[in-house]
Amino acid sequence: MERITLYIRTTKTAGKIKLRFRLTEGREIQLFHKSQIEAELSDLRKFNPDGTLKSRVSIYNEELSKAVMKEVGTMREAYNQLKAENMPLTAQNFETRIDMILHPDKFNSSMGEETLLARFSRYIETMRTYGTLSEGRIRDCQIVHDGLTRYLTFSKKLRCTVDEFTPVDIFSYRDFIINEYKLVDKYPSIYNGLRGRAIPRKKMSINTAAHKLHTLQAFFSELEDNDEIVKSPFRRMTQKRRSEALKQQYDDPIFLRQEEFLAILNARDIPEKLRETRDAFMLQCALGCRVGDFQRMTMDNIAISEEGIPYVRYLPKKTMKSQSDRKEKKTPLMLYALEIVKRTGFKFDVLRYTAGDSGYNAKIKKLMKHCGIDRLVNDFDEATDTMKRVPLYTLASTKLARKTHVDIANKAQINMYAAGLHSIGSRAVGHYSALEIKDLFVLMCVAFNQPQYRVDKYLNVISEN
Repeated sequence: MERITLYIRTTKTAGKIKLRFRLTEGREIQLFHKSQIEAELSDLRKFNPDGTLKSRVSIYNEELSKAVMKEVGTMREAYNQLKAENMPLTAQNFETRIDMILHPDKFNSSMGEETLLARFSRYIETMRTYGTLSEGRIRDCQIVHDGLTRYLTFSKKLRCTVDEFTPVDIFSYRDFIINEYKLVDKYPSIYNGLRGRAIPRKKMSINTAAHKLHTLQAFFSELEDNDEIVKSPFRRMTQKRRSEALKQQYDDPIFLRQEEFLAILNARDIPEKLRETRDAFMLQCALGCRVGDFQRMTMDNIAISEEGIPYVRYLPKKTMKSQSDRKEKKTPLMLYALEIVKRTGFKFDVLRYTAGDSGYNAKIKKLMKHCGIDRLVNDFDEATDTMKRVPLYTLASTKLARKTHVDIANKAQINMYAAGLHSIGSRAVGHYSALEIKDLFVLMCVAFNQPQYRVDKYLNVISEN
């Protein structure tokens, strides 16, 4: 297995140096790489030889850390590509391949037709530069690019162009996504550069595969619209085969029933270490927002309607760049939610980390379990293709708050089609009717069994029904 380390040889005690790296595998392989990264020696002293931070270091140059890990990942990718292609492991081949990965445009302009991976990289950069996609969608594209790189490496098709990627490749890539976890132990050197959740550890769901294929389909559609290709490989399939490739399956929806929601809200024996989690989760249930939007909220997001109803307004981060009108989401604050907002000011330490054994999601599970939210729900096991019955608290996460808000509010909504002027689903209803803040407030208070109230301009409650 190859090992990559910082190779620092200098007599200087202060100032900047350009970083060099060394890759070794056994006694036979030793390759050096001089990067373009400049670093202060004082910053470098906080890093281990392998580029990771030393223990107990909390203040460090974050940009340098990212640059070092990117360079290490690029070296590892270049090395493994050369091995997969049975290329001589020479210093010149190694540097050339690193240059190809870091500067695909330069390589393609001098070496011939642009590869699929290089064009995909350029697509991602264009989306990032012009702000066409949200940060989350850009991240999804990069994840797909990285997975596609591994697929083409294993398939020995790294030089594949956009025209050479066929419908057969789509299904092969789909199978690769679902079963890639089987390759990790067989080819550890390919995955050493990946971190944590990026390493596939279990069989992926067909929904995950479909999501990644939809991302790839959008890329090919862009090329088709720009007349760079005659026809997308997705459109070269029959409708039946395309539906099969992009097939998704969903489990039964999981949410808190009103009585379960109220049990958590009104619980009096919540341990001190879970009280902040309860506040955050209950407030998120009231807002129904994604956790990314929730983490960004401050008191500046609070407004008050003419009727004295406080509400939260924000632009959803996930979709604001793709929306044509940048319409704000407005959600009235129920009385219990207002109390939490005034007491916390949206400052929740528990929101700093959502994943991990001590993150927000893990604490939500502990909160649910403590409150006895153990109703059995269906959970499909992808590894065994069987449906299991598990306590609801084991599946709890930030998404449960959003699903709970949508479900409870939906069950109390006024049927806009009751007047009989339009059929169900008619778009005209959306043009002729819209719930204003006061209407939505009444609906939500009924749905969540909360009292109606009004506030003054300082958010003091001045009346309560």
